[in-house]
Amino acid sequence: MSHEALDITVVGHGAATYPPEQCTLSLTVRTDGRTAESASEPAQQLVRELTRLVEPLYNSDGGPIDRWSVDQVRHSRHRPFNHDGEQLPYVYQAEASVEVQFSQLDLVDAFVYAASALEGVSIDHFGWDLTESSRTAHTLAVRELAVRDAVSKAESYASSLGRSGVQAVAVADPGLLPGIAESGGAESSARMFAATSAPAGFALKPENITISASVHARFTAS
Repeated sequence: MSHEALDITVVGHGAATYPPEQCTLSLTVRTDGRTAESASEPAQQLVRELTRLVEPLYNSDGGPIDRWSVDQVRHSRHRPFNHDGEQLPYVYQAEASVEVQFSQLDLVDAFVYAASALEGVSIDHFGWDLTESSRTAHTLAVRELAVRDAVSKAESYASSLGRSGVQAVAVADPGLLPGIAESGGAESSARMFAATSAPAGFALKPENITISASVHARFTAS
């Protein structure tokens, strides 16, 4: 007995984890003083000291530091109040942001120790990531996993109904296939760590980066 063709619409998912390949450190230089000059000079000195830490490691072609930047020192001032509500003289502040990208992760620990030992320097966070080429390749692989998952689901549904021979008639990114609500695309996640100092025994333990993808697909089963 022949059956009418059966439409099967599914969402396929894929995910995989990969070790990070680069780390971007975000640092802040911040100093205070009773005058603009007394706040600015220590900040300028800290920027010079960080520069001395970075330059021997900098190589745009091979690392271990392949990119870094430092903003100009910014200046501000405010007048605090004491416990009696009296306004005190101006406090001046100088601040600069520094960003350093490592492509050799085994050297991040030592740099963090050296930078955090400088009074007035805080390490705001560590951003772990893949290189652009690796991310592209891994995303393609994960999308293939999502398609395979969609095929497997369609075959399972068809088999449970006594059908066989599923054939794909439409495949689309989430939200592009009529009749299916949008639900995710290619995504990735990585843990970002925040710290202001490097205590004794401190060790960086980045978690793997997860790349996930979803695909919407429609099949017919005979």
